[in-house]
Amino acid sequence: MHRTILVGSPREDGRCAHLAGALFDACIEDCPEDGASVVSVASVQVAPCIGCDRCKKVLAESAAGAPSVPEVDDPLRQAPIVYKSDARQHQCFMRDGMDDVRLHLDAANHVIVVSPLYFAGPPAQLKSVLDRLQPYFWSDIRTRTSKRRTFDVHVVGEGGNPYGFEPLVGILRSALGACGFKLQSVFDWRDRISEAGEMEADADEYDADLERIS
Repeated sequence: MHRTILVGSPREDGRCAHLAGALFDACIEDCPEDGASVVSVASVQVAPCIGCDRCKKVLAESAAGAPSVPEVDDPLRQAPIVYKSDARQHQCFMRDGMDDVRLHLDAANHVIVVSPLYFAGPPAQLKSVLDRLQPYFWSDIRTRTSKRRTFDVHVVGEGGNPYGFEPLVGILRSALGACGFKLQSVFDWRDRISEAGEMEADADEYDADLERIS
């Protein structure tokens, strides 16, 4: 079991970074035999998708190439659903930080997304990462509904947004769904984390239908 924490804030030391650190520590403490990794949009350079559809045609043997399969003892070894699919054959022609993001996502059985709300949706840097998941759409990985991996969303913000977090969740559900992930839970941390990164109250938890369960 490998858990990947995807931090969607462009700020390296903000609320999201502190929450991600706490979640990472919890993963290690609660499941010491499992793998865990963190990838942050603040530390990778990912160009936006240009909608060229070249990823529909680019294959592993082409000039763009594809990342090599990690060795068996590599903590970012691809999950079985990935290396049994043709996801590796569909690559973006742009070679940038998205290659590193793909390694973390491909290794994950479960993804934890930590994101702030920017006008009810994701920051531009996270949206670029999500849009660059388009190659997965052309692979067969998204059609394996009975074997889907899971993801949770942790929403961070200061509150005061009258439009809620449904747009953010919808975008994540669509983009990560192309990679074979299914939404499991949403945690609302708005107005519960101080500027210094301290958790001042527990998050409200919602199920995949955004029905509050705690």
